[in-house]
Amino acid sequence: MNTPLRFLLAFVSGAIAVFAFPPFSWSLLVFVVWPLLFLAVRGAGFKTGVRLGVVHGLALFVIALSWLWMPFHQLSIVLWFILALFPGLACGLIGWSSKKHPLAWWLPLYVAAAWSGIEYFRSEWFYLRFPWMTPGMAVGPTWLSPVVGVYGVGFVVVLMAAFVVFGRTKWRLAGLPVLALVMTPFPSPIYEAGQPVAVLAVQNENSDFSSYRSASESSGFRDGVILWPEYSAPFDMKPGHQEWDKVMELATDRNATVVFGSIKALPNEKHYNIARTMDATGEVGWHAKNRPVHFMDDGVAGTETVPVVTKFGTLGTPICFDCDYTEVVRRMVDAGAQAFVVPSMDVKTWSAREHLQHAELFRLRAAETGRWFAVASSSGMTQFIDPRGHRVKALPLMDDGILRGSVYLRTDKTIFVCFGWMFPWLVLGSAVFATIALMTWRSEKPVVA
Repeated sequence: MNTPLRFLLAFVSGAIAVFAFPPFSWSLLVFVVWPLLFLAVRGAGFKTGVRLGVVHGLALFVIALSWLWMPFHQLSIVLWFILALFPGLACGLIGWSSKKHPLAWWLPLYVAAAWSGIEYFRSEWFYLRFPWMTPGMAVGPTWLSPVVGVYGVGFVVVLMAAFVVFGRTKWRLAGLPVLALVMTPFPSPIYEAGQPVAVLAVQNENSDFSSYRSASESSGFRDGVILWPEYSAPFDMKPGHQEWDKVMELATDRNATVVFGSIKALPNEKHYNIARTMDATGEVGWHAKNRPVHFMDDGVAGTETVPVVTKFGTLGTPICFDCDYTEVVRRMVDAGAQAFVVPSMDVKTWSAREHLQHAELFRLRAAETGRWFAVASSSGMTQFIDPRGHRVKALPLMDDGILRGSVYLRTDKTIFVCFGWMFPWLVLGSAVFATIALMTWRSEKPVVA
């Protein structure tokens, strides 16, 4: 294949991938995107493979994440390029290995491990970790999600694409029905046997603390959890303060537990971004955001992932960006969280596209952990999600409103929570080991299938 055609295919694969993610969510495009990219990279060598991967990444990230310009302006150019370096490195290894060992039977396995391992590192462990725009996110929640999580689903997607391009002839067609099986979503649960907890979620970006309280009081809601967005009380609230007393009055009058975004002051003018949980007795717990948003005054990163014991059950209260990652929510379930009530914030000026992309990640966490989620977001998406990742109800984006629903308490643990979360670690470790082994392999002839 000539070089210009390779770069055209790499660009087209990235541009098409945009439509696999929200707001389009044409998940079937995973049947096209990764086979097309691997076809462009096959036998290209390391340097050309890197360039092809960067072209693919820039086409995907610049278009799909164009909203990054709104909060970060010129810095977004650097961010897009950094993100594109990861598919660049993966495609470099794929181009190098497929040139050195074009007929190796293990090549599809190495391709999938290299891509998925680098993607996992980029998403969860790199300093600028950013877990958006992965093949597992494109597929969405499936029956495999509570087993190996979003990165396991993505690994299977990439593995099947690798079989189509690099595998033996008889494996190429077999990969498509396997991929179709992986993409099969959960059916909606007909009956939920757990204990229901009523939740009132308030969506309003322009409100101050008193407005959230007034909206909750005027709703007539009682006997459940009142949930406000992140930073709905953006000050260090303490016993004896007027706002503290107002929350206790609301909790007492409505027999409610109130969960809302606030801050906790630290020395040297620093702070935690917290989810505070209060009832008629006062504060019953708080969680400090483990994953503050990069480059923003979003507080010092917390380290604890402990759910809060309330009279309505043991509730996980991660904050917004915490739920973009697999670790925080999983650890809360492992510590006893029976359901999740999440304060979140997506700034209205960041566009509806950003809101929809972010909302998808809560669905993945619900399916991985087998837990109900209620999310109150400042301008959307405020939503209720069942343990299979189905969005049960939601408010329209950008509109002020109140959403009523229920979450159900569950105590079972998915395979992912118990040990399936280690799968991407295994993939990453295998990719590193295999790469080192290939670099030291002195065979002069390609390994024949």
